[in-house]
Amino acid sequence: MLHRMVARPAHVPLVMGDTDLAEIGAAHERDIETTLPRVTAVMAADLAGSKDPPGVKRYEGSEIIGYRAPKFDEILLPLGPPTQVAPAAYAKSLRVEGRISRYTYLAPAGRSPAELFRNYKTELQRLDVETLYEKGTGDRGWFGPTFDPIAEEDGLKQILAYNEADERVIVGKSKDAQAAYYYVFVTSYRDGLIPDRLRSAITPGRALAQLIVIAPEQMEQKMTFVSAMEMSKSLAASGHIALYGVYFDTDKDVIRADSQRTLQEIAQLLKSQPTLRIHIVGHTDNQGAAEHNLDLSRRRAANVVRDLTSKYAISGNRLDSFGAGWYSPVASNDSEEGRSKNRRVELVQW
Repeated sequence: MLHRMVARPAHVPLVMGDTDLAEIGAAHERDIETTLPRVTAVMAADLAGSKDPPGVKRYEGSEIIGYRAPKFDEILLPLGPPTQVAPAAYAKSLRVEGRISRYTYLAPAGRSPAELFRNYKTELQRLDVETLYEKGTGDRGWFGPTFDPIAEEDGLKQILAYNEADERVIVGKSKDAQAAYYYVFVTSYRDGLIPDRLRSAITPGRALAQLIVIAPEQMEQKMTFVSAMEMSKSLAASGHIALYGVYFDTDKDVIRADSQRTLQEIAQLLKSQPTLRIHIVGHTDNQGAAEHNLDLSRRRAANVVRDLTSKYAISGNRLDSFGAGWYSPVASNDSEEGRSKNRRVELVQW
């Protein structure tokens, strides 16, 4: 039997749970579930500061026990079983970036991972999300340990790691022009370290869901737009300038349409200084193989030159392109904040 995935308004702290209904009796409970809203006075002890992702309903009676607010980041989504745990790697995968948020839910006592997973599948169907990958309990692959870095960061210890037999996974993509991605991992606790704050709640067999949402929002614009005048000043002072407003989809070399504002400013710079010649230099972070990133950065830089010559009538003899891959970082690649600074296009004066 499927239970309702319920939206929880921010101004209503009470959620519909199972404890009170259990007192009514199982048969009566079944009738109530199919005909009436489930109203009880059970409060979900959500982690302080946490909230559900916009538009996605939680499983009824669940509590948020792990949370990371949305921030710009990138993630490797599984499209096949794990082939490596640390760092996580999969038989097939997709690297995406956007505003990534994380939600760990503790299901009501007595609910099975199968029931929890069916309801999340139904919720993704309601959102018209296309399934990219699904792993059932009979399929190979142990996903739990791949969540160790997330569990460590979100204060969950090992509660997601050690029950391969109960694991279920679904990865989906919205059908919007700027797609959102959803990664749902369902399991139940079997073994492993439990955070002190959850010792009374986490017991063997208790179902858990990890939801990761990647929203199609780019980094804050405050670091991306640079005017032609600012470019000119930086070139005069230091001979180069880093630009973060030339956008490419992850692992792609096609310039996105939202890059045109920055390309227009580069063209304006060159038209205002007819003798100026510049190198277009592509840079990446350290995610992926070195040779692949070198080639990717070369192709991206070459496409910037192509757009400036074909769309903005800049003479080709004033431009050339070069790809540096990950070999010239401006920040540490140990954090996403640093990696986002390393993914850039630079103008270097001849």
